[in-house]
Amino acid sequence: MGKDKLSLTGMRSCGVALLSVSSSSVQEIPVPSERSNARLHSSKRRPIARHHIWLVLVCIAMAIPAAADEPRAVSTITRLNLTGDDFLQIAAQPTEGFNFPYFLFIPAGVDRDSPFHILVEPNNTGTATDDFTVHLSKARNLAKSSYACRIAAKLQTPLLVPAFPRPGKDGHIYTHALDRDSLTLKEGPLYRLDLQLAAMFSHARKLLRHNGFEPESTMFMDGFSASAKFVNRFAFLHPELIKAVASGGVNGLPVLPVKTFNGRELPFPIGIADLEEFLGRPFDEKAYWQVAQYIYMGYLDRNDTVPSRDAWSEAEATIIKTAIAEEMMPDRWRISQQVYREQQIRAQLVTYNGVGHGITDDMEDDIARFFQANTAAAFVPIQPCDYPFVEYRQIHEGHGNALYWTDDPRIPDWIQEGRHACTFMIGLQEWYEKQDYRQLAEFKDNAGFNFVLQAEGQRDIEINEDNYAGTCSQGNGRFQAFWVRLDDAQLKQILPGRTYRLTPVNKSTEYFWTVNNGLTLTRTDMGTLETLNTTVLPGRIAVDKAPIPAAIAAIEQAMAQALTTKTLPKFVIGLKPEELSQCPGITFSAEGLTAMEFLWIVCHRAALQYRIAGNTVYIETKE
Repeated sequence: MGKDKLSLTGMRSCGVALLSVSSSSVQEIPVPSERSNARLHSSKRRPIARHHIWLVLVCIAMAIPAAADEPRAVSTITRLNLTGDDFLQIAAQPTEGFNFPYFLFIPAGVDRDSPFHILVEPNNTGTATDDFTVHLSKARNLAKSSYACRIAAKLQTPLLVPAFPRPGKDGHIYTHALDRDSLTLKEGPLYRLDLQLAAMFSHARKLLRHNGFEPESTMFMDGFSASAKFVNRFAFLHPELIKAVASGGVNGLPVLPVKTFNGRELPFPIGIADLEEFLGRPFDEKAYWQVAQYIYMGYLDRNDTVPSRDAWSEAEATIIKTAIAEEMMPDRWRISQQVYREQQIRAQLVTYNGVGHGITDDMEDDIARFFQANTAAAFVPIQPCDYPFVEYRQIHEGHGNALYWTDDPRIPDWIQEGRHACTFMIGLQEWYEKQDYRQLAEFKDNAGFNFVLQAEGQRDIEINEDNYAGTCSQGNGRFQAFWVRLDDAQLKQILPGRTYRLTPVNKSTEYFWTVNNGLTLTRTDMGTLETLNTTVLPGRIAVDKAPIPAAIAAIEQAMAQALTTKTLPKFVIGLKPEELSQCPGITFSAEGLTAMEFLWIVCHRAALQYRIAGNTVYIETKE
């Protein structure tokens, strides 16, 4: 639920035969988010806006030309030539009840003569953005090459993955978690995504039956993190559609199947006090008690969403902290387990030792075994894998072991998104194995984020929480760092060529920063980087199947219009003709972008990288 890079152990390949017989599929086009980690956890809640623009964005996304390895596009219930490991993209069909497309993976070995439960895995992009192609790309990857795809292959059952958006402008509407804000929308394409998913399931059943398969009227549902919240909440809203559901990394708090706790009323989705407001009918307790549930947490998981206003409102967070528990692990999770036991829910709540916010190969196998064990009427718990116990540890002394300007060549290539919005990074030496990225943010919360940049003969530059812009980590201890974003006034104080020392201002003796000896920060000629970061390109910038030179020329032309008094950067394309010929044409249209965001999109879509030296921007192949 954060933007920090996660390293999920046990990520294996999933072979998929991609049928590319249509030109209306969508190529992968991830773009940088405009929201940093800090903004993702903003305490402000924005007013709900209309979302009709999503239908336009879906149409634009669907119009992007197909690449060679794209899913087969399907727009109607039709007879298909299915040969095994088939990958389909079903177009949005508002008349059928769903405003967004969905993906269907049909693994080899699905028996046409035996009934099966379709596996439904809601998409979870991991960030909020109004660029629908980002959500479409992530959903496609989830359907064709992820743990969900592998579980479906083990079960020999089709996998359905919706391509729901998660808005950036109205980021408090956490669609991928099916939060209360999304459920209370009264109109628009995002209205009641739970009903849209039910309509997709109905449509997929019709399509599969038309092709000789026998899907059951109930589904298996699976989700992790935000999508775990989605499926757990969906089970209360539509229990009649579910045979079994697995939800992992639920932030220690699945929906509690009670109306009150410790004298406090628990509104949905904390509890079920007002659940019937979203149902329009009495809660079907009998159907809910027939659903087999597998709910799990890693003991080392500290991915708590209660502080995040995109996940919970301030009022909801207050109820959770005062009526249930302030600490997610182990307190809130233990209470959830207790409540489910006391209510005699047909659920197995499992804690995995030695695991953070992630899924291992063994856990993946457990999920598949749970579904296999619960295809009949009886509830059948499984024996989950058992890892050795690992005590959760906190970082008490954090050693800053590197300082990087954001164009520093030492920064790993995978750190692209977000770097252009920050000024420099503080590398950290400490990393506790098997724990997730939350250990960094937790250390920052405990130790504070107060430093002074000092250079001989210059005024000190104070850095505090306002300059904190999130974390990034490779997940294995090889690289982890904190983003720092200086404001314009601070940045102007840093002179090129001057050597600055970073000195911590510690306010605690239990949790504190140490900067390793000899670490300095020297600002090189940042003029070009600043120009790219701060130049907002005028009007709407549109390119259509543009080759790389034409796309770069569009940046140069737009910058020339925006900058009449500054020296323009020089762009050099360092690719051989044969390399250029292999780059895809760039298609997109947007307004309000900075030159850096435009450059980032072009390079990312073409799998290229940029390098800044002096006043020159080099476009090159990735090493």
